[in-house]
Amino acid sequence: MRAFIFGSTGLIGYHSAMELIARGHEVYSIGLTSLPSNTPFVKKTHYVQGNIEEMSDTEIIKLISGADWVLYACSTNAIEIVKAPADEYYKVHNVLTTERILRLAQEAKVKKVVLISNAYEYFNVNMATLRLEKWHPYIRATLEQENVARRFNTTSFQVVILEAPQIWGVMPKRKPLHYDSIMEMYRSNDFSVFKGTIPVITIKQLAQAVCGAFENLNRGQTIPIAGDNFSYKKINEIIMQALNMKPHVTNVNKLKYKIYENRRKKVLAKQGLEAGIDPIKIIEFKEQNAYIDPKIAKKMLGMQEDDIEKEIADTTRHIIEYAHLHKQI
Repeated sequence: MRAFIFGSTGLIGYHSAMELIARGHEVYSIGLTSLPSNTPFVKKTHYVQGNIEEMSDTEIIKLISGADWVLYACSTNAIEIVKAPADEYYKVHNVLTTERILRLAQEAKVKKVVLISNAYEYFNVNMATLRLEKWHPYIRATLEQENVARRFNTTSFQVVILEAPQIWGVMPKRKPLHYDSIMEMYRSNDFSVFKGTIPVITIKQLAQAVCGAFENLNRGQTIPIAGDNFSYKKINEIIMQALNMKPHVTNVNKLKYKIYENRRKKVLAKQGLEAGIDPIKIIEFKEQNAYIDPKIAKKMLGMQEDDIEKEIADTTRHIIEYAHLHKQI
């Protein structure tokens, strides 16, 4: 089958492309940045560099014509600090852009679209008392994005939504995910955590889930995915071990944390910026045991077991190598 990937120079798009190719599918794609010509991705895919928000409907339809499947993996993510008001930013860049791409994919006779969403939406429903959509611009916008996507489902055009948790893994020639947070821990020697647990997944598992959604699902569905569920404490202990440090992970001093984050919010506000996830309001979530059953993705999407602890450690070491290479240590 022929797949087209929006966001192919990002972590999810890149690994999904390589997994699709490994399974014998043909991959076309677009991304914002150029890639070195010697990467396997460039050699094995039909790649175009461009900004879909600056392209006409006609140009996009021409790009995706002939594709059986489309992966949309270029939404702005939850950890971003964005131009205020964040609600408007996410509306423009996530909700409206997603709606446009789905409309154009439908016009181009694409059979199935996989949309990468966030596991916060699963917990927005399953931890309803926290009212996550009330406090966090990113979660409000992602809820709207999912609702828009579901309205496109017909018997001939399917939209599958994968609600992805914390992802671990790297890709060639790119700044690793979690770079900023791990470097902040490394520089400050502060590895303190909140008491809760979160679902986690390796990028290899997520790519398998994407391919499984394309290959195995016969109708549009919303599926929460996870490879396992780790405490924040366990994640930080793995990070410290990868840094050759003796684990000494303690609980966050919530009073000091709130004072720091309130000051930071005021600084961002003066710069016209806002966080997609409110750092104070998210504390209650991070103190909970947030859980997604890994069996869901394994059964429905054919996702396999993977060594998540090793992936966290490898990602951490790669971050330090990247920092040394770019003279940031």
